[in-house]
Amino acid sequence: MLDFQIFRIKVYTSGQLRLFDKPKKPPQILKEAIESLPSAELRKGSTWHVGNIKKIDKTGYYFRVGRITKSTIEIYDHGDFEDQEFETAPYTHVIADMSLEVCAIAKKSKLSSTIPGIANQFVRLLNQSDKAKELEAEFEISPILDPNDFISYLAKAVSISKFWLTFNRPNPFDVDSDFVQPMQNLLNASDGKKGKTEIKGDNLAADKLEALARSAASTGNEAVAFMKLDQDKPRVRKKLSGNSIIIDHEDLADDQQRKNLLIRIRETYRRIRGTSEDRNE
Repeated sequence: MLDFQIFRIKVYTSGQLRLFDKPKKPPQILKEAIESLPSAELRKGSTWHVGNIKKIDKTGYYFRVGRITKSTIEIYDHGDFEDQEFETAPYTHVIADMSLEVCAIAKKSKLSSTIPGIANQFVRLLNQSDKAKELEAEFEISPILDPNDFISYLAKAVSISKFWLTFNRPNPFDVDSDFVQPMQNLLNASDGKKGKTEIKGDNLAADKLEALARSAASTGNEAVAFMKLDQDKPRVRKKLSGNSIIIDHEDLADDQQRKNLLIRIRETYRRIRGTSEDRNE
């Protein structure tokens, strides 16, 4: 059994095109960067790679991420003790939907003690790739959080007096653009990378805050609400955090197993977004 954690990959470009260049959408940039089989020495003596790329359907892909390191073992050979150098290449599995800019990475302790640790190395690999430099693109990766507990508190609160969330630069696939996109556009115009907005009131509308919470969760951002759960008790602070999405799945030995996991990833992401649409298969 493999444990997969779901992440959101965000793709940003400089916005400056050379003459006759056609703008590429983020999913295409992500696809090209991965298909270029990036390789980089992210730490001395440790080179990370992408390999084993296989298309699952129109926008779904399977590939592996791993690193090559050199180790030395002591051996005894024909009366002599010697040091023998050899390479090790631990890897892990990744399933990605390029259109959603979502991926699931399998746990592998030989690569990192945590799955986010592997994800951070993966995005460093993308950012150092020749394709990223060619397209003047930048990649970010964030864990997708499960907002259900947070939303349940919003729904049962007697009153909500304050709510804030963080947001990033505009991305065409971010949800709830009517709420978030104006703030993202301001951030972009200011040449910023991350922003935070806060609203206050006597009793904020829980249904509107739910939409904002789903937006934050599906884009790997943060949200916090200050509320009263009982009229006679002090208000409490509830935070959208710590609820990473983990999916356990059988080994990915064949195409059908990979397809099944991709379907589960898409279903999970739609649930977090609060939408039933699926135009990616």
